[in-house]
Amino acid sequence: MPLPALFDPLLNYLSSVLPPPLFSIVLTLVTHTWAFATSLFALILAMASSEPSTWEAQKLLPPLITLLCAYLALVTFFRTTGWIIRTGIWFLKWGTILSALAAGAGWVLGNAHANEGGLNRWREGNGVLPAFGGLILDALNGQGRNAAGGSRSRSNARSSSQKQKDPRPKAWESWDRQEQWTYEEARDRNAADGLGEEVQKILGGILGSAGNLVREGGWWEAAKGMMEGVGQDSERQQEEREGPGTRSRTKGKAGTR
Repeated sequence: MPLPALFDPLLNYLSSVLPPPLFSIVLTLVTHTWAFATSLFALILAMASSEPSTWEAQKLLPPLITLLCAYLALVTFFRTTGWIIRTGIWFLKWGTILSALAAGAGWVLGNAHANEGGLNRWREGNGVLPAFGGLILDALNGQGRNAAGGSRSRSNARSSSQKQKDPRPKAWESWDRQEQWTYEEARDRNAADGLGEEVQKILGGILGSAGNLVREGGWWEAAKGMMEGVGQDSERQQEEREGPGTRSRTKGKAGTR
């Protein structure tokens, strides 16, 4: 239903102030509201202008149908608009929550330093991952112990002491300083070499134990015998497929030789 010219100044002002999408929504609302009001007024006027005994269907049905259509249009408009607003608020809320969680996870991963302390790492600001890692290692190996039975704090202390090692003295510094630095450098190098030898010994022992287990268990001999048996079966099947004639020719050739 078109709007009367009475609304033109108001619509011109709203079109100059509001953005086009919002103006379209306001125009739709005003149009449906005007249709509902005029149809309701026409229906009431038709019913009040005559006696109930003289009511005619051709006079009451047009405003009644217009009233119902306008009412359904308004209900649909309000429900659609409400659904859009609720959906926008839902996306805004959960978007904010997920963004906060992602920012928190990024901060935790960014501050996940491999330090000791178990649950104290959360209070120290080192992240959740080192805390859970420490709890798992403590549950598997014991409190403050690594897989080899040593102390994790001792290795960390050694690594921190290596990181905090004094720099090499300058050429113009005293001889005692030069000799002290050389002694410490040689000591650290020997400690590193000794650790490497220990690791090699441990790996050698593990591999040796595995080899002894294989030899003592007879697995290698069983596998070797199985492969030899498979080879003999293959040769026997090939001779059977070739037939006796081929075997006799082969024997004849061998006799002439």
